[in-house]
Amino acid sequence: MKTSVWMLVFCVIAFYSCQKVIEVELNPSSPKYVITGNITDQPGPYEIKITSSINFDQDNNFPAVSGAKVYITDQNASSTDTLTEVAPGRYRTHVLKGVPRHTYKLLVILGEEMFSSVSTMPTPQALDSLYTKSASFGDGTDVVAIYNDPVGLGNFYRLELTIQDSLSQEIYLHNDKINNGSSVNHVLNNDIDVKTGDTITVKLQCIDADVYDFYYTLDQALKQNSAVISNPKTNILGGAMGYFCAQTIRTRSFVFR
Repeated sequence: MKTSVWMLVFCVIAFYSCQKVIEVELNPSSPKYVITGNITDQPGPYEIKITSSINFDQDNNFPAVSGAKVYITDQNASSTDTLTEVAPGRYRTHVLKGVPRHTYKLLVILGEEMFSSVSTMPTPQALDSLYTKSASFGDGTDVVAIYNDPVGLGNFYRLELTIQDSLSQEIYLHNDKINNGSSVNHVLNNDIDVKTGDTITVKLQCIDADVYDFYYTLDQALKQNSAVISNPKTNILGGAMGYFCAQTIRTRSFVFR
């Protein structure tokens, strides 16, 4: 079995609470930069993380990349924030504010290499309510998130589920190709045991089409049983991997009884 080193890198970055162990045999490849970061409509500062991919025969330590010049421009406000490296590979904004319907451009300069990405923050949608139900398959408890999709195609969603301090490993995505302009009852197939008294938290993220494609292709790759697993589709230009996302967030929590 072979796969890209990027799959292992992303699992460390995005699924830091993951308990699942996936054993794969990786062929050597040239390391690449991995750039990840989110701007939200919640108060900043926001961070961009830059690491380097590694080969499977190296230690399981993904090197942070220092010394980059990182800029984020609010193209609607014509203002640019120069990020500061606050820790190895972690670059933080100063004055940037995430505003729905604004478009943001990320620029990363590393030596003679340049990487860029553009993401537009959608209009936020309310997370109306949450409830639980018995799992559709096997034992366990699933969570159902209810929200309304506005009229007009082109709305994309990602949800995060946390039980107490455990973040679900599942990738929850939705688009409005089928139920445009209607109420959505989104079943989150829960992979975490739920006990009485546990706090259940769901975040509804409105994302743009390119970021949706990134998570969709990542999810498909993780579910493949093929001998070759492809990299998720990135919205970073210039040869780096990862994603840059401008998103809105709406959160609800309740205590399981």
